Amino acid sequence: MDFLIRPIEKSDLDAIFELAKQTGPGMTSLPADKVLLSKKIQESENAFKIEPLSPGSESYRLVMEVDSEIVGIAGIRAKTGGFEPFYSYEMKHARHSSPSLKVDKEIPYLELSQEYDGPTIIGSLFLSPKMRGHGLGGFLSYSRFMFMADHPERFTDEVIAEMRGVINEDGKSPFWEATVRHFFNIEYDEADYLSAKDKGFIGDLMPKYPIYIPLLRDEAIEVIGEVHKHTKPALKYLMDEGFKRDAHVDIFDAGPRIIAKTSEIKTIKESESKQITAVMDTKDIDNCSDYIISNSRIDFRLSKAKVLFCENNQIALQQKDMYKLGVKLGDYVRIRKSI
Repeated sequence: MDFLIRPIEKSDLDAIFELAKQTGPGMTSLPADKVLLSKKIQESENAFKIEPLSPGSESYRLVMEVDSEIVGIAGIRAKTGGFEPFYSYEMKHARHSSPSLKVDKEIPYLELSQEYDGPTIIGSLFLSPKMRGHGLGGFLSYSRFMFMADHPERFTDEVIAEMRGVINEDGKSPFWEATVRHFFNIEYDEADYLSAKDKGFIGDLMPKYPIYIPLLRDEAIEVIGEVHKHTKPALKYLMDEGFKRDAHVDIFDAGPRIIAKTSEIKTIKESESKQITAVMDTKDIDNCSDYIISNSRIDFRLSKAKVLFCENNQIALQQKDMYKLGVKLGDYVRIRKSI
């Protein structure tokens, strides 16, 4: 399926709003609110315009087009924390012993964590339900790493992702209902929406003391570190890229957090920069392999295309793909073997 991935623009607002309405609860980074979405689009446009000396609060958002229709979105925040803390629960263990009773147990508990100078975080990955099953979600996910590979100075040396946790058929989070709801006195989806606007209330209301996991209801314990059913493909893509689970979970739905060294992410590690030195002849197309290709510029473009390798490890592309990517003979592009 032919597609193009590019930076989000103001004119995309209506299409992104329609996507956001399909996400369901738990997708904090993509609220179904035009005012908030407009701010996020402006934030992204600003990030692409500046040349930061080091990673900061910049937020980059990419959209996927199929036949000129926006069908997906993905995002990167250069660094977590900063002017407001990044919250998570860290799973720890406490040892409880009694020699007289011959008891020696490790009890798991959750402790509120606040990061002010954390790693790069990827998120906002969402593909329209009608476009699923064609492999497009993988391209959308990998596009973030292709951009990071060409602009390493904009990102930290570690990358994390918070995966959406389990939400039941009633739209409720079992973890939220058993824990945080007692402190907030509002519904999960309302807290989720409010956190997209301003996270200040989290520091005011979140429980400051550890939560001992064995004291929770079984249905809450069972979802700690588990992902939403619609998030499983995204988790697989990232685990295949080299991400691993760490000890942190989301404070609202207990979805898992995963982490990777930036330089060890598969796409970043295996993608290569190549110079275009020729236009491909149509007779060579059947002998070429499919690659993911990005234009290596800040006005990012990524698609799938046939690549012909020439002398000195240079490449030839079809004219239509060069036009789509906005490149010409002599330009460098980044390529990765297609999925």
